[in-house]
Amino acid sequence: MKVKTLSLFAGLFLVGSGVAMADQHPLPPNVIAKLPPQQQQCRVCHQQTTPKVYKEWARSRHAVANVRCFQCHGTLEDFHKTPPIEKCMACHFHEVETMQKKKPGMKCWDCHQEHVFQFHGEGVKNIKTAKDFNPAQY
Repeated sequence: MKVKTLSLFAGLFLVGSGVAMADQHPLPPNVIAKLPPQQQQCRVCHQQTTPKVYKEWARSRHAVANVRCFQCHGTLEDFHKTPPIEKCMACHFHEVETMQKKKPGMKCWDCHQEHVFQFHGEGVKNIKTAKDFNPAQY
């Protein structure tokens, strides 16, 4: 508990002092690495600190498809608050390629709300849990 509290204060100090870079995690990797392993998971902190964002993701098609935070945002060593478009291309190459041809420099989240990513099509509205997900349908 003491380590967690110190870690949070250290992170808040860095954010408040402007030392943290805009695209980096507010808590430095070495601070998070000192937390117990079960507290190093993104969801443990973000369920409390940003519950709206966590709930948006948890109800999204990405969550249902088992796409986890690190797959878009990276690990603590290569973290990006705003993921590079190349992360999207790992699964959505053709969509990104088409989008870039139409509007160079455009990002997925210019149209799709980040973390929610409501996709086109009627079938997606029916997905509520993992058992409702049928990749062949899309």
